[in-house]
Amino acid sequence: MRTWKRTVMAVVIGGVLAGPALAYYDEYDDFEDAHPLRLIAYPVHAAGYAIEWLVTRPIHAVVSQPDLGPVFGHRPSEWDFAAGLLPEPTVTTAAPPALPPPAAMRPEDLEAARRAAEDARAAAEEAKRAAEAAGRAAEKAERAFERSLRK
Repeated sequence: MRTWKRTVMAVVIGGVLAGPALAYYDEYDDFEDAHPLRLIAYPVHAAGYAIEWLVTRPIHAVVSQPDLGPVFGHRPSEWDFAAGLLPEPTVTTAAPPALPPPAAMRPEDLEAARRAAEDARAAAEEAKRAAEAAGRAAEKAERAFERSLRK
């Protein structure tokens, strides 16, 4: 029985003593970590963290109680972070935004745009036919290559 207890105690003491050896620290970067603003930010961040946990969170805990919420004007958050749900969208009765006035085009410009669109459509069709022909030629070349390998 004593051997078992000694073994457990040795493992626990070994874990406690090995803890600092397993600790990880961040690598020091001469460029970013030595910047004067970074050096100022360390104590400012610590002070802000302390103020949040020692002042603002206790105040929020008091004013967010259901009985005191109406007195202080506190409303529960619409976000349910635990469930990952977003708040329901609110319905507004505002008028939809006005559409911009139609662009004034001269009839000649409109006709030129139509011709350019037709030319582009024709060029796209021609390119499609050329691509199909190239695909057929590639298949034919592949079959010829396979036949030459069999011989």
